[in-house]
Amino acid sequence: MSFKNILCQERVINLFQKAIVHNHLAHAYIFAGQEGIGKTLFSKELAKAIFCQHPGADACDTCNHCQRIDHDQFPDLFFVLPEKNSRTIKIEQIRELQEVVHINPLESKYKIAVIQSADKMNEESSNCLLKTLEEPPSYALLILIVTSLEPVRETIRSRCQIVRFSPLSVSAVKRILIDRFQMDAKQAERLAYLSNGSIERAALLSNTRALENKNWLVDRILTLEMNDNLSFAKELFEEWHIQDLEVLEEKRLQVKELILSFLLYYRDLLVCKTGERDISLHYSDWQEALRSKSKSFSEDVLFHIIQVIRTSLEHLDRNANITLLLENMITKILHLQSGRRTTQSFF
Repeated sequence: MSFKNILCQERVINLFQKAIVHNHLAHAYIFAGQEGIGKTLFSKELAKAIFCQHPGADACDTCNHCQRIDHDQFPDLFFVLPEKNSRTIKIEQIRELQEVVHINPLESKYKIAVIQSADKMNEESSNCLLKTLEEPPSYALLILIVTSLEPVRETIRSRCQIVRFSPLSVSAVKRILIDRFQMDAKQAERLAYLSNGSIERAALLSNTRALENKNWLVDRILTLEMNDNLSFAKELFEEWHIQDLEVLEEKRLQVKELILSFLLYYRDLLVCKTGERDISLHYSDWQEALRSKSKSFSEDVLFHIIQVIRTSLEHLDRNANITLLLENMITKILHLQSGRRTTQSFF
């Protein structure tokens, strides 16, 4: 695989091909964008293009260096990942990275280090990494992969070149699901619309009762009343089997998927409300019901509800109590739907 197989990121590819050809690579980058759109894959393909034994704007995919990178066996490329069932990059991992980076390259003029989930670094890890960013070795190239820039300290952001990645198109997700996951075209198309441009999310949805859960969710939201807030939160935990998951991180991932489903539902309502005919609905099977429901709300109310949901996602990433989080999110949504503004805090 090389740049030609990276989908929907032409702007990013052109940026780095020019930088490689003209030898204008920065010492540190932040790759920002939602999960599952190819940031980690791109970092690997970038490393191949840089380390390739046939210099050019792309990797040859056949030389010894390219082959070893494909098999994670190249000594001048180093990855840092959160440990299993951990939500943070620990200081010990950054110290190990520093040791690796300060050893001269063995087979190239560069030493590349990639930190996945760099927005999950704690304060100690961030302070430790900052020392390397302030005085990087001349041969070092650091790549920080994040889903959100907000948790990344300004002192780190200011020392990196920020590169934003785009969500994949529906057609690209569908094609990947058919080609790589051997899905039939109809299921691939439905998951592509629900994935919000993320292959990771589409794959997750394909391995769960996701479509059934979403069908149930839309049916239930369409009939919600103000006094349903607490009972609905309990229903969600039961219907989505959240209480059956033993590992907290698995529960958070399921709750995140649930909250994203809310976000897509109210996004569809907003699309119906504004009358945008060129934007596809995620919940297209409910098109008429959604158009009818959208007449009950103003655009302002829908914008406020979407903001409540986005805030809930941010709090989820900050280790909020998931039961309280869902209860308060639903309560705020129902208050807004009923025309009552609330200043109730999430915590």
